[in-house]
Amino acid sequence: MSMKNILILTDFSNNSWNSITYALSIFENQSCNFYLLNGLNSYEKNNVNITDSQQRNFDALLKKLNTEPLKGSHTFTQIKENTDIIEAARTQIKEQKIDLLIIGTNGMSSNGRKNNISPIAEDIITKLKCSILVVPFEARFNGIHKIAFPTDYTDFSEAKLLQNITPLLSFHKSATSFVYMAKKSNKLNKEQRWNKETLQDYFANQPHNFHAEINENFELSIENFIDKNNIDLIVMAAKNLNLFEQILFRPQSKDISYYFKTPFLVLHKFKN
Repeated sequence: MSMKNILILTDFSNNSWNSITYALSIFENQSCNFYLLNGLNSYEKNNVNITDSQQRNFDALLKKLNTEPLKGSHTFTQIKENTDIIEAARTQIKEQKIDLLIIGTNGMSSNGRKNNISPIAEDIITKLKCSILVVPFEARFNGIHKIAFPTDYTDFSEAKLLQNITPLLSFHKSATSFVYMAKKSNKLNKEQRWNKETLQDYFANQPHNFHAEINENFELSIENFIDKNNIDLIVMAAKNLNLFEQILFRPQSKDISYYFKTPFLVLHKFKN
């Protein structure tokens, strides 16, 4: 997958602009079709009758893009919807054959509690069957040199799933760290060992390594690993809900910071 058709959800905020410039940085030397979609957020109270302001906001956004050095040879298409953003995005994913969806997040829920992804972002990740890049507001692109892939080695399809981003990894000369997440022991059963060996075989010609992080709190494990290894991007399989609950959706610790600075790439299975 070369990720040529990219859908970016925008609400015209600074947070959204940060996700756009991050995307442009990733694909700086490629030619991509960017679709910029604005629709209704069901969690926001004041988002009815937005059609008039939509065009003004899109005009300002496209004017800003035209002066952006990273614009390159990409094409940009504006999509205005006065319907729910989830349904609007689902339609565009199908009609435009979207390879990657990008959203920005400020790392806070609607009630202002830190260390929790926003409800709309959670809905997008769980309800849309498309690979999704989540860009926190404080994230700045400094290359994608080191990637962390949290896993419990229970999903036999992870190696095949990673085929979707192999061109991206090769382009950025990225090294992947497979991080085994467990609460009590790093001992693997037969199935887990087989899945780990499958990853080893698949990445034989790609820079990679294996680690184990044992901690009752997965979010603390991944936080420590990110800090120790200067991780640029976290990649996860959407199917692994067990890890998602603690790492992205339901963290227990209040002092973690990766929500605010480290992008997540969530991989869904493609129907090829």
